[in-house]
Amino acid sequence: MTEFGESEPFSIGIEEEFQIVDTENWGLRSRADEMLSKVESIKDNLRTELFQSVLEIATDVCEDIEEAEQNVTKLRNELFDYCEEKGYKLAASGTHPFARWDEQDVTEKKRYKKVLEDLRWTGKRELIFGQHVHVGVESKEKAIYVTNVIKNFLPHILALSTNSPFWQGEETGLKSTRIRIFDSLPRTGLPMHFESWGEYKNVEQRLIEGGSIEDVTMIWWDVRPRADLGTIEVRIADLPTKVEESIAIAALTQALVYKITKIYENDNMNLPFKLDQESIKENRWRALRDGLDGSFIKREGGEAFEIDIQNEIVEMLDFIEEPVEELGIEKEIDKIKNMAKERYTGADRQKEIYEKNNDLKEVVKELSELTKP
Repeated sequence: MTEFGESEPFSIGIEEEFQIVDTENWGLRSRADEMLSKVESIKDNLRTELFQSVLEIATDVCEDIEEAEQNVTKLRNELFDYCEEKGYKLAASGTHPFARWDEQDVTEKKRYKKVLEDLRWTGKRELIFGQHVHVGVESKEKAIYVTNVIKNFLPHILALSTNSPFWQGEETGLKSTRIRIFDSLPRTGLPMHFESWGEYKNVEQRLIEGGSIEDVTMIWWDVRPRADLGTIEVRIADLPTKVEESIAIAALTQALVYKITKIYENDNMNLPFKLDQESIKENRWRALRDGLDGSFIKREGGEAFEIDIQNEIVEMLDFIEEPVEELGIEKEIDKIKNMAKERYTGADRQKEIYEKNNDLKEVVKELSELTKP
């Protein structure tokens, strides 16, 4: 029998991966280990990543979105206070606009050494920064159902969060360059459709027995069930720059998990959003390319057609109207509505700053200023 961790239903946890930047040249600084050892007040909420220029914060398990916002604000502020004493800062976006991956210091941990031995060149390029949102679910059956259904909405979350239009000094033409870099790794992208929890565990076990992974944390899908935590983990978003943007994306994720769980409990399989895997993959591509400026594939009554992303997000928000009220996240979803109405994401902001200054250092500088609560 597979154990499933205990989390309060719809509790929420947020992980954010930050860039540590130099205030003189606005490039990256390798200071993660230093910060992990020195920022005592929140050290239990800090994590190192593959590169020493990346520092992750992980909130406590929060009862609601208000507590999550308080957590994120506190963690960002404490890190900024320490950084500013030392002459560097944090910045939040999906990629650093001009830093080179081959100039970064690797974190000295056995896990990361093994990762690079396995992934080689593809692993060395993973200088990217994302947001991961955990939402509590009650059982493994609900977890696998939510994993299957929420895939329909992952392109929407990605489109809203796009925040990485630059890579190694070049404007790539993509709103989320981060996702395309991440896609070069194995075990990324959309997971398959699982008929049952048992089928999912069989896949996980084969990967372990076959020597590909040590545990579920080495499966890097856009969404994955976390039996050890009792959560669904949605991992597709670029890291939003402002606190209110990060919290809005997290609240949207929480509301989707809530709605899909209630559909499962009511044994109602009549979903308004139900696409085949290839159509979802195509929408994912359009989201990372165009952000909020493009269109998605939609299907109704056996017919497929294009729909403006803005209109598709409006339909999604109608779908979660009930949980928005029950979870008390009206303010956060109003932020999502405004982003969709204005067709404006972090990627658009970065491009706007660059067009104004023609200097990627100015982009990083302003990103840092906006990252601080």
